[in-house]
Amino acid sequence: MKKLLLGTAGAVCLLSAQAHAQKLGNVFDSDVFSDATDVVGDLMDTIVPGVTNVRIGLGPVLSPDYEGSNNYDVNVAPLISLRYKDLIQVDNNNVRVNLFGSDGALWKSSNFRAGPTLKLDFGRSAKDSTDLTGLGNIGTSVEMGAFASYAVGPLRYRARVRQDVASGHKGMLWDLDTSLAVYRTAQVSVGARLGATWADKKYMRKYFGVTAVQSAASGLAVYTPGAGLKEISLSLGGEIKVTERWAVLLNGGASRLLSKAKESPLVSVRGSPNQFILGAYGIYSF
Repeated sequence: MKKLLLGTAGAVCLLSAQAHAQKLGNVFDSDVFSDATDVVGDLMDTIVPGVTNVRIGLGPVLSPDYEGSNNYDVNVAPLISLRYKDLIQVDNNNVRVNLFGSDGALWKSSNFRAGPTLKLDFGRSAKDSTDLTGLGNIGTSVEMGAFASYAVGPLRYRARVRQDVASGHKGMLWDLDTSLAVYRTAQVSVGARLGATWADKKYMRKYFGVTAVQSAASGLAVYTPGAGLKEISLSLGGEIKVTERWAVLLNGGASRLLSKAKESPLVSVRGSPNQFILGAYGIYSF
């Protein structure tokens, strides 16, 4: 129990540090910080469960100025990953607790995993791009939810649901994804993921809607989207172990905004529904 409490406290401290990262400007861009979460998690999930370690990394990431932008910037982004057996898993701004799992979980299961999740969405600043002038800021969201996944050989199927309980987008999101451990040796791990995200009207209106006041300030047409499938995405990540402690992680991804998100004037007039990200990190394991 003491170890569990210490692990939970460590995860909370990591999330607190990540929340302050957005105050450091473009060097630690909050959107970029979030983008690597799933790639890091997928690669770590290909490792034999039951490990306990902390991994810290840093590297350049090419990503859109905001979700839906057609302009890209290169920023230096941190990477934080924590594992306590198969119970607590932290990847950047995402925390999972495996109630079902293998070594260390509360209930044993070789293929099935499920439990609560906590994720921070650092929102959006109007200063991120001139395209956002007049649209105001979106505050930090604290997304609480749950996940369930089932693994069959190198394949993993997963469903996640998250609800903002703070004052950010105030919406709900559902994620469905399939991950594949493409290649794995003691020195090299490669993983791929195909996913889709559905968002409710609160989320869609916060990130893609334009109110009458915002329309007057930004020049964009008034737009009030409803709930719908927000995006589909495909990502590929690889880790190369250089020494016992040092490794290099590479990731790339492409996503396509759909339906109400794609039809937003912020995307259709000023941006693009096609989104890309490329990143490289040097990682040290404790």
